[in-house]
Amino acid sequence: MPGVTLGNMTFDKTLKNLTLAAALLALAACSSGGSDAPAGGGGGVQNSAPSASAGPDQSVVELSTVTLSGSGTDPDTGDTLSYTWRQLSGVSVSITNSSSATASFTAPDVATGVPEVLAFRLSVSDGSLTSTDDVAITVSEAQSRITVSGVVSYEFVPPNNQCRGLNFNAIETRPIRAATVQLIDGSDDTTVLATTTADDNGNYAFGNVAADTDVRIRVRAELKRSGVPAWDVEVRDNVDTSASPPPLAERPLYVVQWAPFNTGSSDISDADFTATTGWGTNSYTGTRSAAPFAILDAIYSGIQAIIAERPTEVFAPLDAFWSVNNTLTSPTDIDAGELGTSFYSGGQDSLFLLGDADVDTEEFDDHVTMHEWGHYFEDNFSRSDSVGGSHAIGESLDARVAFGEGWATALSGIVLQEPQYCDTAVAGTSSGFGLNIETEDRGHQGWFNEMSVATFIYDLWDTDVDGTDTGSIGFGPIFDTMVGPQSATPAFTTLFSFATELRSMLGPTERAFVDSQLAREDIVTTGIDIWGSNQDTIAAFPNQSRDVLPLYTTLPTDGTAINICTNSDFDSGRDGNKLAEYRYLTFTTTGAAQYDVVVTTTTPTPVTADPDDRDQSDPDIVIFRRDQVVAIGLSADENSETVTTPTLPADTYIASLQEWRFEDEEGAPASYPEQICFDVSMTPR
Repeated sequence: MPGVTLGNMTFDKTLKNLTLAAALLALAACSSGGSDAPAGGGGGVQNSAPSASAGPDQSVVELSTVTLSGSGTDPDTGDTLSYTWRQLSGVSVSITNSSSATASFTAPDVATGVPEVLAFRLSVSDGSLTSTDDVAITVSEAQSRITVSGVVSYEFVPPNNQCRGLNFNAIETRPIRAATVQLIDGSDDTTVLATTTADDNGNYAFGNVAADTDVRIRVRAELKRSGVPAWDVEVRDNVDTSASPPPLAERPLYVVQWAPFNTGSSDISDADFTATTGWGTNSYTGTRSAAPFAILDAIYSGIQAIIAERPTEVFAPLDAFWSVNNTLTSPTDIDAGELGTSFYSGGQDSLFLLGDADVDTEEFDDHVTMHEWGHYFEDNFSRSDSVGGSHAIGESLDARVAFGEGWATALSGIVLQEPQYCDTAVAGTSSGFGLNIETEDRGHQGWFNEMSVATFIYDLWDTDVDGTDTGSIGFGPIFDTMVGPQSATPAFTTLFSFATELRSMLGPTERAFVDSQLAREDIVTTGIDIWGSNQDTIAAFPNQSRDVLPLYTTLPTDGTAINICTNSDFDSGRDGNKLAEYRYLTFTTTGAAQYDVVVTTTTPTPVTADPDDRDQSDPDIVIFRRDQVVAIGLSADENSETVTTPTLPADTYIASLQEWRFEDEEGAPASYPEQICFDVSMTPR
C-alpha cells in the first residue's frame, strides 16, 4: 500500500496502525487469566543481574603463563552463568579458555625498562542480563638477577622450673646472630656462590643472584669478624676415633643447610630457615642441628658484653667442642668424647661441652657455656692462677680456685642478665640442678667459697635490692679491674686482689657499698689488701682452720728455714684443690741473684707393708713472678724437693707449696697423715 509523502518524508499509515493493533491484542492475551509478570522472569520473581569479578590486578614477567582468575555470582537460584573474556587494550594476546571463568594467556615479550599494561574485561551473563569487571595485567621484562633474603633461626629449649630438666613443650625460636651464611649451588652442594653474615636479628640477604637457579642456604657454626673489633669462634665436633685423628682445630665444623629451592624470576624475601632440636616425642629422633648454634649464641652474648665496655677489643680465637658423644667418664679421652666434665682448656683456648643425651647435655644450659667462657675471658683478658680441678657448690676451696670459679659463674649471670643458673642433665627427664647466683649461700661463706665470690661480684652489678645489696656499680668497674690491675697483681688472683684493686677505683659511697657486700660474705674489710693480711680469723669455722692463715707466709732469702704445713681437712676425694692444701709463700729480692730453694718434709710418713702404696711425702713448689712461672720443683723425690732459680731481678715473688699426695689419684694409704709439714729455705748461690 503506498505511503503518504510530506516533503521528503513518507509514512505508511496503514502498516503502523496494524502493528499497534497487534501489540494490543498480544498484551490482552498475556493478561487474561494470570498475574502480571515482567518479561524475562517466571513465577512472579523479578530477574537480578549477576555480579562479575575479574580478580586482582597483577604484575607478571614476560613470556610467563598468566592466569585470569575470574568469578561470577547470581542472586537468582537456578540461573546458568556464562563467561566471556576479551582484551580491551595493550599488546594483543591469544586468550585460552576465553569462555570460562578461569582463562590464561602468555605474557608478551616487552622491551627492557618499558612495562606493558594489558587490560581485560570479564562479562558474566545469566542469559538475559550481563555484568562486567576489568583487570589490569602489568608485564615487565624478567629479572636475570634477583635478591634472596630471609631470617635464619635456631630452636632453644628452656629449662623446667627449678632447672629440673629441659622443657621440650616450650621450645623457643631465636635468631642465629652474627653467624656465617652461605648461598650454595643446589645442584652440586659444594660450590659456594656467595657468603654473608647474619645480623643480630638473624637477617641475611644475597643480591645479584642468578634467576631460575637451584640454590640452598647453609649456615656455619662460626662467628667471624676482622678489623676492630674482631673475633673468631668456631663450634666443632671433637670426636674422632680413627687411628690418626687430625688436630682438634681441623675437626669438622658444624653446619646446617636446608633443601634446595629455585630462585625463580623475582626477588625472594621470605627464605626463612630454622635449625631444629631433633627432638621427637620422648627422645631425640633427628639431627640435633640447633645445638651448635645455641652454644654459639651464648658465646656471642659474651662477646657483646665485652664490646659494650671496650668497642675496639680483638678477641683471641676460640673453639667450642661439642658432640652427641661427649659424656662423663674417667679416665678421659677427648678424641672419644670421654670428658670428666665440661671445661675450658687454656692451653688450647677451647671449650669442651657435654652432649650425651643419656647422661648430660649442655647445649641449652647457656649459663654453663657462659661459665666456661668466663674462664676463657679470665685467661685471655685478665689472669687466672687457678689450679682447676673438681669442685662442688659449697666446698671450701683453694683461694685461687674459688675466685676463678666464682668469677665465671658471676659473669654468666651478668652476660645473660639472669641470676638463675641451670645445669640440666639427662634430656627428657627432670634431672639437673639450679642455683640462684644472687642468693646462693651453701657451705661456709668466705673468700674460699666460689658462691661467695659469685654472689659478691653479681650483686655489685645487678640493680635488684636484696638485703644489704641496695646499690650497683655496674659492669664497667668490674671489667676495668679484671683487665687492669687484677691481671698484673703481684699476689695470686684471689678475691683479695680483686676487691682491693676494685675499691681503689671507686669513690667513698661505692667503696662503702663494696665493703657491705664483702662483709655479708664474712670477709673482713678493714685494712684489706691483695695479700689478705687482715684476715686473722675465719668466722665460719674457727675450730677447723689450721694451716689456712696467714694466707701468705714470708719466706726469708738468707737461707733461714721456716716450717709450714698443709692439710686435707676439707678434701674428701683426693682433689688436691681445697682450702689449706696449698700454702702461699712470698719473698722479695733486692738485687739480681740465683737461689736454691729446698723443701724437706718434717712429718713422719711410715712405710706400709703394701709395696704399691705411695706412702711417702712428695712436696712440690712452683715460684711465680706475677703470672710468669720462674722456677718449678715437681719431681717425684720422696720427702724433699730442690729447685734452683734462674737469676731473679729485684722484685716481689710468690710461690705455691703443696703435698702432692693430697691429689694423687692412685692415692696414699688410709693411714697417710691428714697434715704434712715442711721446712722451706731459700739460699742465694
